Amino acid sequence: MRKSSQVTQSKIAKLLGISTVTVSKALRNHPDISPETIQRVKRLANELGYTPDLIARALSSRRSNIIGVVLPEIDHTFFAGVMKGIYSVAEENHYQIVLTVSREDDQREVENLQTLAAMRVDGILISISQKTQDVQIFRKIRERKIPVVFFDRIPDDNGFSSVVVNDREAAFQAVQYALDQGFTRIVHLGGLQHISIARDRAAGYWDALHAAGMKENDGCVIPCGFSEEDGYLAFKQMMQTQPRADAVFTVNDPVAIGVYDAAKETGLRIPEDIGVIGFSDNIISRYLSPPLTTISQPAQEIGRRSVLLLLEALQRPDRQSPRQEVVPARLIVRESCLSKKRMETTGS
Repeated sequence: MRKSSQVTQSKIAKLLGISTVTVSKALRNHPDISPETIQRVKRLANELGYTPDLIARALSSRRSNIIGVVLPEIDHTFFAGVMKGIYSVAEENHYQIVLTVSREDDQREVENLQTLAAMRVDGILISISQKTQDVQIFRKIRERKIPVVFFDRIPDDNGFSSVVVNDREAAFQAVQYALDQGFTRIVHLGGLQHISIARDRAAGYWDALHAAGMKENDGCVIPCGFSEEDGYLAFKQMMQTQPRADAVFTVNDPVAIGVYDAAKETGLRIPEDIGVIGFSDNIISRYLSPPLTTISQPAQEIGRRSVLLLLEALQRPDRQSPRQEVVPARLIVRESCLSKKRMETTGS
């Protein structure tokens, strides 16, 4: 059959002898339409080269069935896991996903949000960049009646719903574990402190030291970014300012990977000379030498819950108040922060 660039749902409906409403629902896999009719409609649509006009659909129905997502980066396996959770719930509810990436730049993040709003997405899921401090753009998006749900990294504004892990409690658990293993001079490579996860994880670090009866001068937080290079540079800085450190707790696993590289270059063995604990449980962490002890974040569950919160806001726009969901994280013990006593006993 000859393809045309002007194929419409009305033309498909006329050729099949059904209504335009039926065609529209069939193309969206609506449960009101039988599988046989859906198959007929989609087969003919493909033969004719039909492509949906999403903007027109949004204008006519006030819904686009599109959810926009803004990530700070895509090479972090945590965010890949989040996206799996987002896609699974979106597909179950017949939503498409438009993914944008800020690449840790606040201006690009603003441009991404403006683009998604111009596309008339139904809602937006976002984890903010490490440079983001101004929340005005998020409030402007909300004023346009586009609900926004934050996950992992959230802004300092309690007017939005969000999904996070128990960062402070999990960081406490990680540092307490290091203390229990006999490490006493633990330094925290703590991310950028204007970012929520960095502040909360640093707070958990201090909580653990204080609970062990240690004072402020017994600890040290070195701010850094969230990448492998940031971890590498921060460790080199630490060796100059805190040369007696015997363990490092990092804000995330990429920073810990940078620590591995810097420690090897410096001639330090992990964990014999310095213990390392990360946060996020990247897939690569278990394959490091030695495998990295870290906090496991349930990335897919974070993604799933984020979409569910957004769908609630879309279904009940006048009855929703912002709320935060906290997903528990847990310590994964591997070999990068073994007991000092154990190492002495085994002669490691």
